[in-house]
Amino acid sequence: MNESPAPFEGEPSLAAPAAVANIDYPFSFTGQTGEYFRIWIVNMLLTLVTLGFYTPWARVRTRRYFHANTHLDGHAFDYLAKPINILWGYLIVLFIVGGYYAAGFFNPMFTIPFFLIYVFAGPWVVYKAMRFKAHNTSYRNVRFQFSGTVGDAYVIYLAMALLIPFTAGLIIPYWIMKQKEYFYKNLSFGGRKFDFTPQAGEYYVTYIVAAVITVGIYGLVIFGAMMTVFAGAGLGAAEGGEPPDAAVFGFLFALYLPMIFGMVFVQIYVYVSLFNYNLGRLLVQQTAFKSSLKVGRFYWISLTNIFATVFSLGLLAPWAAIRKTRYLAESVELNHPETGFGEFVVQAGEDQSSIGDAAADMFELDIGW
Repeated sequence: MNESPAPFEGEPSLAAPAAVANIDYPFSFTGQTGEYFRIWIVNMLLTLVTLGFYTPWARVRTRRYFHANTHLDGHAFDYLAKPINILWGYLIVLFIVGGYYAAGFFNPMFTIPFFLIYVFAGPWVVYKAMRFKAHNTSYRNVRFQFSGTVGDAYVIYLAMALLIPFTAGLIIPYWIMKQKEYFYKNLSFGGRKFDFTPQAGEYYVTYIVAAVITVGIYGLVIFGAMMTVFAGAGLGAAEGGEPPDAAVFGFLFALYLPMIFGMVFVQIYVYVSLFNYNLGRLLVQQTAFKSSLKVGRFYWISLTNIFATVFSLGLLAPWAAIRKTRYLAESVELNHPETGFGEFVVQAGEDQSSIGDAAADMFELDIGW
């Protein structure tokens, strides 16, 4: 049997080059409750003493702590915003909100101009918030950048929103998908743009399942309430008197808690399902994302966090925040070629206005982070 001759010394091999292997890079979070509690309690006290003017400094300190304790491939993130810039944004928003309530005190008609400002400035606020937060978030001294346009923000956040009543709300899942697409597809890191390819069908399936669960929850609560009222009426008739109102109202109140638990579950189900799906459709060239959040686990963490915060009169809020952030971070990983992340290069960007960031915080806008 003939064998192929070995190549001469120095002769290039004809064998195919080995494929570059990919490695999973999990996120990690190293924050501790005791450390964050000290930051949190000082923030609370200084915010109260300064009648709220310390809020931008408190928010920056909090974000810097959580960013600095979030690690990827042995390196931490950083938050670079300046509190004084955010303060100006807060003052502008405070002027608008304060004007709205002051105008309503004299005459509800006077609130219309402020309401129109809120509606028509909303997309601009979202656009500015995305630019500001991306620009002030960095990893290994490389800032994120957001290149979306304010025109696209108005199309998505205003024009499409106006279609909601005309579509009986059926456009909402698609609208939410477009919001995420606007954020992710315009995000870049080190000059490398993110690619996001969602399918509307997945959003509709998620929201249909959530709607079915919601209908089931309300159906069970209504059925339980009717049975309680009928049982109370029957008991009152059997005793020849009025139905025991206290008992009936007690049972009705007891039905309220399962309804709240159920609605929290629906919210968690939608959040986790879309969070996992969105990261699974996200790419940065050769880098893929993966999230393994579990609905049951995240529901348990969220529900117990609520109870712990309420029954501790807020003192366990730092513990709840650390616990939730750790689970979120440890459930996400990147799949990247084994060369690591060193190939990303810094691209300088212009400073961004902080007005959108302040407004996004005050109005609790979901801008994708």
